[in-house]
Amino acid sequence: MTADGQSRPKPSWFQEHVESINPDARRVLESYSGLSPDEVIRHVLAVRNEAFEVYQYACIGQMRFLSFNLQHLPFYPQILEHLRTNPTAGFLDAGCCFAQELRFLADQGIPTTQLYGCDLEQIFIELGYQLFRDQDRFAATFAVGDLAAPGTEAFEAGDIARTLQGRISVVFASSLFHMWNYEVQLRVAIRLVRLCREATDTGTGTGTGTIIAGRQMGSTLAGEHAMTGMTKDPTATHYRHNVESIKGFWSDVGRATGTRWTVEAGLYMAEEIEQNRNAPFADANLRMLWWCATRLD
Repeated sequence: MTADGQSRPKPSWFQEHVESINPDARRVLESYSGLSPDEVIRHVLAVRNEAFEVYQYACIGQMRFLSFNLQHLPFYPQILEHLRTNPTAGFLDAGCCFAQELRFLADQGIPTTQLYGCDLEQIFIELGYQLFRDQDRFAATFAVGDLAAPGTEAFEAGDIARTLQGRISVVFASSLFHMWNYEVQLRVAIRLVRLCREATDTGTGTGTGTIIAGRQMGSTLAGEHAMTGMTKDPTATHYRHNVESIKGFWSDVGRATGTRWTVEAGLYMAEEIEQNRNAPFADANLRMLWWCATRLD
């Protein structure tokens, strides 16, 4: 909302008219949330429009929060097996927005006591309960805070560190790291490593098996790129990785945390890249990047 209570103008890429949604999302909203088929679209749009007044993220404006991306990524079977064979392993959706991926895992039979989410804004977590109508039965743990905030002491005293420290074995970061430049990405990755359970487990002295994985905007030409149209700051840039640079990035994370990681990654042409081909931040090298870092020691 603007200062006078009016809705903010919507960017050109905002998907105003929606007649259908992702079939997986419809199935979950009908079977898990109990919505009738004829109310799904109306319900989803009401929640989406409320969220878009808070932050004009493309993933909200273009309905991508209903994509359930995790299940389509190459590392999904590895994560699912890890959670099913380690019942105390915690899964963190970092930058969870409506926590749709957590609902998907719950629908796949993962106990909600293993599920964690964090986001910058409490309202997104509340809207997630509203979207999925499960406030009274979804027992996942949520924390609110800024993963990228400057100042180590302040972060460690904040809600994210106090709530999640030592509980996490798997981290999923979808459409998260591309919000920042390389320096801030490194800060966030270091914090995620230090949140993980094995990193504080002096009994084993090892973090072997910890998984931190994600998907984000990437490029065939790695480097800093302008975020024109993605943020109010006309000078803002973010770092777009390719396969080689994301592996180098995790080498930097390893050096900073005293850990070693093996990294798998790939670039691909996703639907959202095609949707934004003419956006001011796009160029011919724009791709989506998936990556999965598994801790060796």
